[in-house]
Amino acid sequence: MPNSSPLLDRCFVEVARQAKPLLGRCVDAAVNSLQASEAKAGEVADRQCIASACWAMMQHRGALTDAYPARLREAFDRGDEDGRTSSLALLSDSSLLALVDDLSLSESLESARLLQDLMPVVEQALAALDARMSSLIGFETVQVEKNPLRPSVFVRVLRDLIAEIERDPEIRSLWLQHLAAPLGRGLCQLYEQLALRLQQANVQEAGYRIRLVDDPQASPGKAPARRDPLNGDAQTLAPAAAGSGEQREPLPPMTALAGTQTRLDHRVFHDFLAERGDRFEQALDSGYYEQLAREQRVAQAQADLPLLDEVVVDRERVQFRGLPVVDRPARAVSIGSQLGSDHWGAYAAPHERTRVLLDLKRQAERVSQAVGLDLVRKLVNQVARDPLLLAPVREAVVALEPALLRLAMDDPRFFARDQHPARLLVEQVAQRSFRFNDEFSAEFEQFHAPVREAVNALNALSGATPEPFAVALEHLQEDWANTDQAEAAAQAQHLQALHFAEARQALADQVAWEISLRPDVFNAPAVVLDFLYGSWSLVIAEGQLRHPDGDPDPLGYRALIPDLLWSVRHEVTLRQPRKLFEMLPRLLQGLRAGLALLDKPAEETASFFHALIRYHEPVLALRRASARSQTGASMPAALESPVVTFPEADNLAEAPRPQVAETPWLAARERVEAGFKDEPVAVTRVADNPAVASLSTSSEEGDDADEGMDAASVLASLHVGDWVDLQASGHWLRARLVWANARATLFLFTSRGGHPHTMTRRSCEKLIRQRGLRPLAVRPVVGAAIKAVLKGDHAAPVPIHDANEAVPA
Repeated sequence: MPNSSPLLDRCFVEVARQAKPLLGRCVDAAVNSLQASEAKAGEVADRQCIASACWAMMQHRGALTDAYPARLREAFDRGDEDGRTSSLALLSDSSLLALVDDLSLSESLESARLLQDLMPVVEQALAALDARMSSLIGFETVQVEKNPLRPSVFVRVLRDLIAEIERDPEIRSLWLQHLAAPLGRGLCQLYEQLALRLQQANVQEAGYRIRLVDDPQASPGKAPARRDPLNGDAQTLAPAAAGSGEQREPLPPMTALAGTQTRLDHRVFHDFLAERGDRFEQALDSGYYEQLAREQRVAQAQADLPLLDEVVVDRERVQFRGLPVVDRPARAVSIGSQLGSDHWGAYAAPHERTRVLLDLKRQAERVSQAVGLDLVRKLVNQVARDPLLLAPVREAVVALEPALLRLAMDDPRFFARDQHPARLLVEQVAQRSFRFNDEFSAEFEQFHAPVREAVNALNALSGATPEPFAVALEHLQEDWANTDQAEAAAQAQHLQALHFAEARQALADQVAWEISLRPDVFNAPAVVLDFLYGSWSLVIAEGQLRHPDGDPDPLGYRALIPDLLWSVRHEVTLRQPRKLFEMLPRLLQGLRAGLALLDKPAEETASFFHALIRYHEPVLALRRASARSQTGASMPAALESPVVTFPEADNLAEAPRPQVAETPWLAARERVEAGFKDEPVAVTRVADNPAVASLSTSSEEGDDADEGMDAASVLASLHVGDWVDLQASGHWLRARLVWANARATLFLFTSRGGHPHTMTRRSCEKLIRQRGLRPLAVRPVVGAAIKAVLKGDHAAPVPIHDANEAVPA
């Protein structure tokens, strides 16, 4: 293992510690899945085979879970070179493959398929771990294949362990099939925890480097052997280029540049944005313009077709309005979508946006212009399909396409520059929209209306310069700043109460420790010590913070401590009853005044005052007896001497000690000011709503996710500034985490309008488990779209981890 370190070893230990319960949960989930498959199987033979696999897995559960941690640790310690060599030999040597029977080969392919199935689940969490792990073991750039905790290691160790325990290859293949989904979920949670620990240890992320594919037209050479997918290594796509190290993708015929939908490979876009060579500056040939003329005729024929009725478009828009916002499916939007004409005018029709594209392609003279136009359309389509954005925001990006296309004529690569005004406009609108989770709310409409006006104004311009985009963004930001200013003032007020409570609690903890060092606390009653370490320490801290003049006892509350401790020692108070009689009024008055300063509810200290009366009762009884004797009334001798009963002595071994408070104490007014919520309201699950359950892919999967969710890890992954969907008072709000105390036990979220929501860690974790608090994976939208286009992944946007790194400098 390169550059082993104590931190890396601790990661290995943590993985080995969690491996047994992780695999146990996976086996349990796989058993349930096998039982469900058995019930659905139509053939008797299939049912028998699945039943045998299920029974065998239950029988071998203990053996699998017990051996897995040690096997993983062995793989980590040796760098897993043994597993890498054997896999390569098996998959690359045809003579060895010839000796393998069909079931064994099927099993090898099944294990590879297991890895393929779980990779989409762990991709985002793994990317964050790859970046920090590469840095930890000494690499400047991310080396995915060098991560000792890559999924292929877990899969290969599990595959080899299963092969030792179960002899039947068909049963082993069934095990691997049904272990894929739960193993993916378990590894995802594990990777998130490890990445968070490395971040807390100040391990920085290594950078990502673009690797362009090789030129298939280069001189032939022997291609590197394909590697075992279980090793986590990328397969070679093409032979290496000869001569110089430059790698480039050849341009397709120029006729491919004339279409309305680009036919360019993503590797061409790699080279285009990297500005490799002068081939993109070639002039477009006659074949391009001839093909373009044909494309325009086809587009004109499509434009003559009738559009959807506006009623149909609007019905689709409001189809799921009655569902909770977190359960609404993302409405499909793309460059081919028909938008509402009342919002977007002529450019609501897809054929009008296509016409602008083809007209600009007719004006293009160089290859770079045609490629730039295709890149803009592809990026617009990628952003339009991003489910993280509300549909009206994605529609705004689609509607803006004509203005963006005009920019590409003079500056084909403008989207590659993160400070270009047009890219900034799209990105800032997208980021601002994360404040909203309901496209039908009045607050979202207040945000979206100025955005629509800006888009329509930019589309109406005949020019193609970046300045109007900068002006439009500036005007939007001015409007946003006015809203933010009012919310910031309310947020500051909420934070002031929490900051004061946290400072008071920290000072009270210190005061409690100082009190515990006093010699007169020895053998003091537990109820009195609890009061001093708790409520009275807070009173003293409150007084010091309200009078920050350097006096440790500005209101005299520390001076009451020796009097209080003396007053509960009956062995001395009975000998000096007069002193107690003189002290008590002043002592009780001071205690009441201090608690009033703290705004402490009377019920919180009632038990203390009841106990205090009990400790003073023997001396008070003597006083009452003395008063009766002074009246001169005659009474039997037996009644002249009072019966004095003393409270039972406390056990010194169980005497309380000052404890650092986990959560700052908040007065009633402070709890109201901070929007404090101690206990979350029960959250209605998706599966409980028939209208919503029909939209879910699988209610059973949702249940498993809830039961296996590590709420503590989810909460620990949240940072100040992160967005969440929060259920409060029966409504789903988009809220932002704006503060957490140093011990991460108290959290302040604010929702639209600056409304506060303060919760303890326990309440947050309960909400997370109930799916009433759902973190939002916010990311740079344009950067993620560029990354997806350059990777050739157009199904979904890529994770946040290195979205901007994919753009060549």
